[in-house]
Amino acid sequence: MSCKKSNLWYDAMKDEMNSMQSNKVWNLVEMPNGGKAIGCKWVFKTKRDSLGNIERYKARLVAKGFT
Repeated sequence: MSCKKSNLWYDAMKDEMNSMQSNKVWNLVEMPNGGKAIGCKWVFKTKRDSLGNIERYKARLVAKGFT
């Protein structure tokens, strides 16, 4: 993350991780033999007010689709 606002995006990622931890979104468990892990990716979005000014930076961690 080398953009000028990388610290804002990093803070948004930390907020998302803290939110998931406080809401007990997942439990870490041992992967069963032959199991396949589900991948994930970050989705970044800027939230703007009605005048187009940036209100906040939002990051979401989402599961990747699998076939």
